[in-house]
Amino acid sequence: METYIVGLALLIFLGLVYWKGRKAIVGGLDKKIAHIRADIDEASRLREEAERLFAENKKLTENAPAEAAAIVAQAQDEAKRDQANAIASFTALAERRREQAEAKIGQAEAEAVRAVRVEATAVALAAARQVIADQITAERGESLLNAAIEELPRRLA
Repeated sequence: METYIVGLALLIFLGLVYWKGRKAIVGGLDKKIAHIRADIDEASRLREEAERLFAENKKLTENAPAEAAAIVAQAQDEAKRDQANAIASFTALAERRREQAEAKIGQAEAEAVRAVRVEATAVALAAARQVIADQITAERGESLLNAAIEELPRRLA
């Protein structure tokens, strides 16, 4: 009979635990289930985002060689344009310097011709003075001077 009482007491105890603890146990289990569902939803969202990012990266990876080739082609075109511009600038600069050198040579030639003419004139004047001084006497020089003075008003008018 003792075992019967102990068995009955155990059943009553388990009944009370079930009756009083059911809400707490079920509530705890519900919270745990909700937390697990939230974790699953978060994991699903993260997986979708990861798949989207993977697809984007895969697309970028697939397009990378074409984009690299386009960048290289653009850089080569730009280099060719820059080279052509540099050659044109150098050619124009060389032409301007050649023209400047030719102008300086022309000026130097003109200056040399003028200097030769000035020197030739000075030599001719000196020679003419010497010839006149040797050939003209004082009387003859005075008569030429007077004639030139008398003729001066007529030439100035």
